[in-house]
Amino acid sequence: MTIQDEIGAFFAGYLDAFARGDADALSALWDPVGLFPAPGGNFAMERPAFRDHCVRLMAFYRQQGVVRPVGRLLASAELFPGVAEARMAYRMLGEGDALIAEWEHVYILRRADRWRVSLTIADGEMAAWAARGARL
Repeated sequence: MTIQDEIGAFFAGYLDAFARGDADALSALWDPVGLFPAPGGNFAMERPAFRDHCVRLMAFYRQQGVVRPVGRLLASAELFPGVAEARMAYRMLGEGDALIAEWEHVYILRRADRWRVSLTIADGEMAAWAARGARL
């Protein structure tokens, strides 16, 4: 299996957990501490706090009318053994597959027993929701 296949499979599971609203499964796909560089300053979250963040994020999406998240792996590459970068394109769809929001997300993943997200840059998502007048 190529690195692209591995990362593609990882994000298929990631998106499935998100679509099911499974905050436990989603947060298990992150390192014990996830890093979040952001325009307003960088921060980190331990897995239990990230799990709670996932619950709030899923509720936020539902409030915005999202009924189906769709993601597509745009690019991935192994930077070092067991460390990869990935760029995803997300589309949040509402009733009748109406487009609610879309953005690109960048991730750094690390593989120990399995691939897990170590860092994400979510500037595109924050900008997409801000353009709609919604604050994350």
